[in-house]
Amino acid sequence: MTAVHTAINSSLVRACHDLSEGGLGVAAAEMAFAGALGLRLDLRAAPRTPGLSDDATLLFAESPSRFLVELRPSDAPAFEAALAGLPCARIGEVTAGAELVIGSAAGGDALRADVAELKAAWQSTTVV
Repeated sequence: MTAVHTAINSSLVRACHDLSEGGLGVAAAEMAFAGALGLRLDLRAAPRTPGLSDDATLLFAESPSRFLVELRPSDAPAFEAALAGLPCARIGEVTAGAELVIGSAAGGDALRADVAELKAAWQSTTVV
């Protein structure tokens, strides 16, 4: 927490979302909604317990003290230095397209969806 707070105060972080309510999958979608941009993530790069390769667990685990952080590419080395020794990895990038794409831990796509469609479903009161 202290290292992430320091990085935020140093203006290295453009956006940050905790993974406590819905995990990485929900945080990624909500960040894409907020920016009206696309996002491409690769679960193979996500820090995790050795042997954990289940996409559903990697996407929706609500383990405490985890964050999805957006950085300017030029700030990535300084951010990584600020978090040296802590589980931290580049797992994706913001894209100009309006699609959320999450690569599976086994390869291929775990999820590919239009951001506007996801947001409409997220805001809907209809149970599917």
